[in-house]
Order: sequence, then C-alpha cells, then structure tokens
Amino acid sequence: MSMVLWAYVRVRGQALSDGTDRLALYRHRNRLDVLSRRLELPPFLSACDTTDLHYNTSDQALPDGLSSTDEVMARSGQWLPMGQALALLEGLLIHVENQRPRLGLLRNDREAVATELREVLAFVRSWVQEADAFNFAVVM
Repeated sequence: MSMVLWAYVRVRGQALSDGTDRLALYRHRNRLDVLSRRLELPPFLSACDTTDLHYNTSDQALPDGLSSTDEVMARSGQWLPMGQALALLEGLLIHVENQRPRLGLLRNDREAVATELREVLAFVRSWVQEADAFNFAVVM
C-alpha cells in the first residue's frame, strides 16, 4: 500500500475531502516545498497533515468522543487558511506550467504534478466561500 495525499477543506469544523489519491504530489512533496519557499509562498509541507497516518500506523486510540481521524484532524490537525492555500496552489501551478521544472530523477512527473495541482485547485475554489482552511492529509 502506498502513501498519497488527499485534499481537504474545513467547513464549520468538519473536514471534507474529494477522496482522490494524489500520488504525484506526495512523491514530490519535498521538491514542492523547496519550490514554494523559493517562490516566497507558504511552504508546501505546512499544508501536509499526518493525523490519519499517525492513527493508522499506531495502536493509539482516538480521543474520547471522536469516531474518525477526520474528526481529530478537523480539531487539531495542521491547516492553512484558505487565502494562503490558494496562493500556494496557484503559485506552484503557475511555476510548474511556465518554468517547467523537472520533477523526478528517473522520469519527469511534471505533467502529473500539474494535473493534480489543477484538480486540487478546482476543489479548493469550489469551497472558497464556505471553508476556512485547507490541508493535504497523508494517507495510506
């Protein structure tokens, strides 16, 4: 089983996802973090939350009263305000499309990364009026 990123928004205290695996973004998260910092955008890794991964790889029980890792993440996960999330996603997409950096050693995943960024950006934009925050959950 491989690890991927899932895009989430937080709406009225609830974590909502499109449930789509983002393998290219996960594979290149460190390179995207370097690029985002160079572009003076919010760091890519600051949008990545490991709540789900933590509970699914440990024997730790969920906090009392919570029935899912989504509920835990909504309360205490790592989130970016929507404005910062939009700036990050838009800035990275513009850079990847215009500057065409190589993403990957054995093969260039630039197009896959651009496609996933476009899809996530569309998801985030669809919630921009209702959501207060965004993150990528690391899931397996």
